[in-house]
Amino acid sequence: MAAHRTIDAVIGLHRSVVALVGTALAVIVLSGCSSSSTSHSTSSASGGASESPGTPQAGCVSQTQAKQIWTQIDNQLNAIVLDPTHAGLGNVATGNALAQIQQYIQTTLVQANLTEKEVDRLDALSVLNAGCNNGTLTVHVTMTVTRDDYLTPTGKVDHSDPQVGATLHLDESYMRAGSGWKESDFTNLDAPSQTPQLVSA
Repeated sequence: MAAHRTIDAVIGLHRSVVALVGTALAVIVLSGCSSSSTSHSTSSASGGASESPGTPQAGCVSQTQAKQIWTQIDNQLNAIVLDPTHAGLGNVATGNALAQIQQYIQTTLVQANLTEKEVDRLDALSVLNAGCNNGTLTVHVTMTVTRDDYLTPTGKVDHSDPQVGATLHLDESYMRAGSGWKESDFTNLDAPSQTPQLVSA
């Protein structure tokens, strides 16, 4: 995000300079005005690098905090798919994520009378959007499913997901909900599987 803003600032500064040079060539007698305009254009371009010049960004999520948010929601989602009643989904998911996970639970678990025991390992996480000013937190995640068993009502393994051990790449979004967060959307960047991972994926 910061890199994009820096690139935008450089492009804006370049455009300001090009426009200024054109003006100076067209109206040589106003060269004194154009030099004061240079300093104005430069400060505008650098001010435009942030979304609100002079207004500090509030509530931005650090990478460490984002990892904590991801881990907490991932653990809660895994507990929900393991629970035969699948209670509490609305406490950790909203929007498109909620709809997709509800559909997955209904078609893959409830209709087959199964629960799911999933364990995930977070391999890497980068913050794509830090959720400043009550915005959406978006992260890019690399994770490995280390266990994913589908269990019968007696707790016996009916089958395991063939993707166990595979590395998954996801973009996941979270919205603030009171003092916490809810997952609002996710995209599996790998080829879709027959049994999508719901760790937050």
